[in-house]
Amino acid sequence: MILCMAAATVFFGVFAYLYLTAGEELSETLTASCMEIQQETIRETQIEMLGLAAQLQKDSQFIDRKKIKQGQKLKKKQDEAKKQLELLNMGKLNVLDTVPLAGYRLIQVLTWDATNDLVKKLNQKCMQFKEKKEAIHYTYYLLATLIGNIILGMAGLFAGIAIGLAMNMGMRSFLIGIVIFVIFGLLGYIPYDSVNAVVSKRQEDIEREFPQVISKMTLLTVAGMEVSQAWRLASASGEGTLYKEMKRVLVDFDNNVSPVEAYSKFISRCSNTYTTKLATAIIQNISKGNSEIVTLFRQLNDESWLEHKHNARRMGEKIQSKLLLPTMLMFGGIIILIIVPVMSGFNF
Repeated sequence: MILCMAAATVFFGVFAYLYLTAGEELSETLTASCMEIQQETIRETQIEMLGLAAQLQKDSQFIDRKKIKQGQKLKKKQDEAKKQLELLNMGKLNVLDTVPLAGYRLIQVLTWDATNDLVKKLNQKCMQFKEKKEAIHYTYYLLATLIGNIILGMAGLFAGIAIGLAMNMGMRSFLIGIVIFVIFGLLGYIPYDSVNAVVSKRQEDIEREFPQVISKMTLLTVAGMEVSQAWRLASASGEGTLYKEMKRVLVDFDNNVSPVEAYSKFISRCSNTYTTKLATAIIQNISKGNSEIVTLFRQLNDESWLEHKHNARRMGEKIQSKLLLPTMLMFGGIIILIIVPVMSGFNF
């Protein structure tokens, strides 16, 4: 028990030292990261509301109560994010929100910069769904949150064990300590680990949705429509990840961002070969003029659908390989069900 209390005291002391020695600069960094998270929430809800508005306008003859209710929820979420953003602007942070300060301080002590392998790999993933400046801030925020919660979790682990032993709870003392550690560990690890899931899902969605998008844009431009208007109509025709990124470009336009910059951000966020070719062709069309834009769209359309067929075939083969083991187990079970009754009927 004494050793556990000593270990808990050490970890609490380490956390307190890191937390208290974190300067004003790190506090501002944490506040800025939290503000960027809220701003991202506002942008995402704005994009979703833009898509809902387009759908409601398209079906103006009918009142879709489900979509109206969804829009109200998005508005409520956006208002809450704006409220939190206002509090952050005034420098108000919740106690739990300040836990990453200890992590920021340890990162500073260890001198982890953008060249660190862990930081570099995580930042590359974050850049696929955040802009460059926001990505590096979010990277450090995730690492700081993970480190801060792990230190607190270790302190809680030994403190829980010590308290349990003091109450004569025996082996249950270890369970209490482990539960406390798992709670703090999950608070730090879930946001960190979610980056992999977000990146993987985004890439799959973009690869799956691109052939449909480029087909629509090709059809509209062949009919004589301007590229910008074709982009707007194509973005309003779906609700997937790629459609949301296209709508984000339109939001940038509404916020007086130049078309070249907006499409460049689209390239970095999507990080896909075909979306890069598409946006690059549009940028060239804007800056230099390109009479062959329709031809480029047709080539992209053909290439993307061919790649889509290959991906579908590979996915089918992958699913078949995963189903092989369950199929063999089922086959073995059927054989047993047949043989056992037959064998039990023989008299030896």
